[in-house]
Amino acid sequence: MKMANKIHLSVLTMIILIITFGTVTFAWISLSTVNNIEGLSLSATSGEELEISLDGINFSNNLTSDELESLFENITLNEITSIDGKHFEAGGLRDTTDINPDKDYLQFDVWFRTTETVHQVYVINNQSQNVAFDTSAVGTYVVSRGVNWRSNETFVYNAAGDLVHDGDEGIYYASDAVRLSFVELNDDTNNLDQRSEDELLSWIFDPSGDPSRGYGLSYGAYSYFTQRTQRFIPLTTLNQEVTYDLTVPNPRNPYEALDDTSMVAILQDTGLQTQEGLSIYQGKLRITLWVEGWDADAFDAINNDRLKIQLQFKLLRSAE
Repeated sequence: MKMANKIHLSVLTMIILIITFGTVTFAWISLSTVNNIEGLSLSATSGEELEISLDGINFSNNLTSDELESLFENITLNEITSIDGKHFEAGGLRDTTDINPDKDYLQFDVWFRTTETVHQVYVINNQSQNVAFDTSAVGTYVVSRGVNWRSNETFVYNAAGDLVHDGDEGIYYASDAVRLSFVELNDDTNNLDQRSEDELLSWIFDPSGDPSRGYGLSYGAYSYFTQRTQRFIPLTTLNQEVTYDLTVPNPRNPYEALDDTSMVAILQDTGLQTQEGLSIYQGKLRITLWVEGWDADAFDAINNDRLKIQLQFKLLRSAE
């Protein structure tokens, strides 16, 4: 394995998937239908400084869609909830244990590898507010096509108390209810990775960029649910801490992070070397995608929407 010493080219782009949403009906009351993953690819767009793998053994800069699609053939997305991106519950009127990790949400592990002297991997370049479903860009984004929906109830839509009336039409987006978690794991292929759980990184990304339509609010989906079903469930008293923005490089030093907000992994020494005598550093990351049932936008309006996600990773020196 030969790797150049150019940190600024250390970028991986993951064009992950397109999902068709099934019925997210009456938040928490019924299961969604099976969602179809229509396209899936994962690739490193430039250089060989940062490689990626699905098994921790076979690394490359490009993974074919066939390799990836075989992993996610039977995924169903149901509205679920998590406050830490690690543990998931069904919530609401569903039994909290009524959840299937192979179907209710999308979860997969990846490994990163480098021989660079910089070992911090970040998700960067948030373009979610700048990209439409039918366009593309370099960077990280979560977008959906949008659904033209006619309301069948009158309910409170936002914090200002604005109402959506029975019969009103509008366009609603499934991407507004999505969460992504990035959980660093001990690398089970590297005996030298002996870090404790407290030393591993973990955080949740809300790509909507809108805290006013976040977690456990009394308007939006919750108001619609109570009006539609005439049933009451208590609002959650828990708090879901999320990140709305991603790290950007320091404008005075593009090889250094301006902050460590979206650091996802710190690659560890494996004790192995390349033929050129360069030490190999490696790390493991778990990525989870779900529809957050306590989000204000997780209601019938997003039925049958289509979601497109792209993640961009880069090696940067820590802001610290």
